Amino acid sequence: MAELNLTQITEALNGMFTPSNHFVFWYDDEGAFADNIAELRENLNVPIVEMAASQQFHTKLQLLEIQEAGGSALVYSPVPKPALNEDFLADFERFSRSYSADAVTMLREELQLPADQQGFVSDQQAFFASKERKMRFQKMYGPKKNPTLTMLAVLSKADEVTLSGVLRAVIHESTDADNSILSSFAKYGVLSQFWDFIAKGYGYVPDEPTLLGLMSAIFLNFAFDQGQAELPDYYYTYKITQVNNAISFIQNSRNLFTAQQDIQRTAEEVWQAVDAAQQFQKLDVSVLMHIDAFPQLDRMIVKWLTGRLLDGDVATKVGRNTLDELISQRQNMTYHEQYDQVYEIELAALRLLRFHNAGDSDDLGGLVQRYTTTEYTIDTTYRKFIQGMQKVSPDQEDLVVPLRAKVENTYLNDYLSTSINRWNQVYAPTKVPTRNLQRKFYSNFVSNQQNRTVVIISDAFRFEAAKELQAQLDQQDKFETTMDWTITGLPSVTYFGMPALLPNHQLAYAEEKKVMVDGQDCDSLEKRRTILQQEDPNSDAIGVTEFLAMSTDARTALLAGKNTLYMYHNEIDNTGESPRSENQVFDAVTRTIDQLGRVIEILRNRSIRNVLVTADHGFIYRWAPIDEANKIDISSFPTLKKEQRYAFSEHPIELTGVGSQKIGDILGNSDQRYVNYPTNFNIFKAPGAGQNYVHGGASLQEMLVPVLEVTTKRGRSQAENARIHDVTANSRITSRQLTVRLMQDDPISEVVTPAHYSIYFVDDAHRKISGETAFVADISDPDPKARIKPVRVTLAEQPFINGHTYHLVLHNDETGVEYTSDYQMDIVIQGGFGFDI
Repeated sequence: MAELNLTQITEALNGMFTPSNHFVFWYDDEGAFADNIAELRENLNVPIVEMAASQQFHTKLQLLEIQEAGGSALVYSPVPKPALNEDFLADFERFSRSYSADAVTMLREELQLPADQQGFVSDQQAFFASKERKMRFQKMYGPKKNPTLTMLAVLSKADEVTLSGVLRAVIHESTDADNSILSSFAKYGVLSQFWDFIAKGYGYVPDEPTLLGLMSAIFLNFAFDQGQAELPDYYYTYKITQVNNAISFIQNSRNLFTAQQDIQRTAEEVWQAVDAAQQFQKLDVSVLMHIDAFPQLDRMIVKWLTGRLLDGDVATKVGRNTLDELISQRQNMTYHEQYDQVYEIELAALRLLRFHNAGDSDDLGGLVQRYTTTEYTIDTTYRKFIQGMQKVSPDQEDLVVPLRAKVENTYLNDYLSTSINRWNQVYAPTKVPTRNLQRKFYSNFVSNQQNRTVVIISDAFRFEAAKELQAQLDQQDKFETTMDWTITGLPSVTYFGMPALLPNHQLAYAEEKKVMVDGQDCDSLEKRRTILQQEDPNSDAIGVTEFLAMSTDARTALLAGKNTLYMYHNEIDNTGESPRSENQVFDAVTRTIDQLGRVIEILRNRSIRNVLVTADHGFIYRWAPIDEANKIDISSFPTLKKEQRYAFSEHPIELTGVGSQKIGDILGNSDQRYVNYPTNFNIFKAPGAGQNYVHGGASLQEMLVPVLEVTTKRGRSQAENARIHDVTANSRITSRQLTVRLMQDDPISEVVTPAHYSIYFVDDAHRKISGETAFVADISDPDPKARIKPVRVTLAEQPFINGHTYHLVLHNDETGVEYTSDYQMDIVIQGGFGFDI
């Protein structure tokens, strides 16, 4: 028996040599310690004489020499002691001492196993022959551990001595019949014990158990329990009796980073093995929505959602849940990361298809009010929909592509066309309040500031995008924001918008693409800086890209002594106006929102209190290529300049679908020329490669631009994660499956941020006695009742103490903070299994 701890043997043998005893005879009947003699020789105080079966006479001569020299020796023989009439050393043995070692007993004591495990150690001598296996067994075994389960944990390289730990380690290898870990179980004679544990722990007792069969049973019972449905007759052979343990196994494994991939892979294998696609299609969506055992179920649900939206069933309910609530629930379930993109597409499509025309308005102020409070979200939603469609993975395209045409038609014809027509019915330059004229921006928003002010002008940063930036800033308690707006002139283009944002007394359209500010050019950053400094010498101008590339010291120097700093940014327009990249303009919007947020944070750190974010103009983007029918031919009318969304002329173009305004009315001068524009989302037939991304015309999307005022705060953020607490009425555990009610203390706000929690029960030693359930605290509703959610928790099938107190843990996954509440066990408890699940 190699690799044994010889400390006890060495101590015992050394103690047997005394001044009156010089020889010790050790007959090791089965040669169990033959491999350990070399190690023993290094630690024993006397030499060792090894004696084979036929070497007694030779050994006697050696002992006589040692005796004459007054020495001592251990005589070790790896064979049984011979009969007296054949024993040539009987005389030596009579006046010496003999030693025998029970290897099994010594090993059992070394392993700290109780006496009733003598048979186990004897049977597993081959297993313990490995020093590595023995040391791992010693490390993992404890007084309350099952020795055989510990052995299984060692062979499988499990992280813990539990049946679930062993099972996780086994399926990490594979669910195949030739699983190498099962082969090692068989090699050391514990395969049948493994299946016995499985039978007791999970109630899986087929005639011929297999790993794939076991995992199929666990996943199927878990799935139908989630759906609160009976296991169908088709799956009768997979019925198990310890369903709660199956539930705990899946839930806890999913929460272990090291096991997540294995669980998902196994779910995929089970899905294929049990013909799940055919069987789960028979279930109603009201059942499927609660099941996340298999990722394919999300595919089924998304496909169903697409069908409902194509049929116009936007008000359909699934049980008591709206389609929005169905999507929200699925996005908080296990496989949400794989399907987040398509769920976001479905959600955007749902919101767009729900749009109803709110009716016409003959009041410009009312139209602007409606757009700036609610209707801008339609443009945002369309942007999100197109972004999602552009990024959806190829294997999921078939789920959502059918929505594209319906959503496009709804956005263009039901919303955008209506919106632009309404705008053109009420818009005239003279109807815009002076405060909201873009050419009055400097005097209305900048010159009256008491603190240093940075103005960020992002080319084509339309109103709906600014609202998203505002929402992100409002989630942080480092900023206070207010949103205002201005109306651009016509055409809604850069060379009209940029001059209007500068301090000015007179604007004049000169020629081609040039508007003069008080007789001066302003078509470069340097020229704009000059105009700013003429108004206030303590002013400056810089590009955002240049500012971001600066060192901290350079930024400090730039801002020192300045009253006003204009910062220019051009991500959106630069992307949209290139034919190669116009289809990426919505991604450019997202990047712009992120970049401006970063700039504002940097300015806050440089002690800038006031930041204004605005734009020179907005834009319209449509996914569908424009038809020839949507192009207006004005070639028969004389024009000074013609672009896709506007044209200059000496006289107004009198044509259906075309509107006109005097340039003088727009710029506040006596210019009698006209700017002409489509009164819908059509374009003029004009040179230009890009046609999906356009601006220059008369629409809220192009002309109404944001004035987002940001006031920064000093110091660190005081925002905290949303807290939750248990508001369950009855704190008694009367079933292994129970529902607890959790309340989010405060609504999400600038000082309360969303938080992710894990919900589970523990005993007094903080050992988990249930599966983990994920919980997201992200409710912004101020009504306390609306911030209460039910959470289902499943206890493991293990023995509990009736009447004992157990603890519900609300664990914040980001901070590690835990909140607990006590529950009293009050169910009839069956006997334990004799091992840890």
